[in-house]
Amino acid sequence: MPKANYIRQDEASITLTVDGVNYDNGDDWFSYTGGGLSAAGAKTRAGSMGDEIELGGPATRADATITTQNSEQMAGQHKTLEHLIGKGNAVITIQYLDEYSHVLTGRGFSVRGKLKEATLPDSNANTPDAGMYTVVVACHEFMA
Repeated sequence: MPKANYIRQDEASITLTVDGVNYDNGDDWFSYTGGGLSAAGAKTRAGSMGDEIELGGPATRADATITTQNSEQMAGQHKTLEHLIGKGNAVITIQYLDEYSHVLTGRGFSVRGKLKEATLPDSNANTPDAGMYTVVVACHEFMA
């Protein structure tokens, strides 16, 4: 059996397109969470005291959230993204990379759905932390 080549969390290129237009700050997006597929299960017991069995059920994909450091570019794109909320067709693509930042061919995935949120970060004069721009996509059931 071949030895596994593990992929670190930081070895990924994250991109966003909405209605075919790429949105970013000149770099890849910073983080991706959510977007998992799960089924709404239904259980039953044969008779009143029989063993419980799972019947399965329809699957649904959770919302996917991506973040990137806020920048002049993201602030400039915000108004356009806000106008697309609820109607823009969004695709988030994750392409896994090796330890030299080379693309691992065929090892990525995409989720698609409707643009649900586009949010500028909070501002606070008492913190030097990077502001994170956030986008949420309400995902379709099947990957792109």
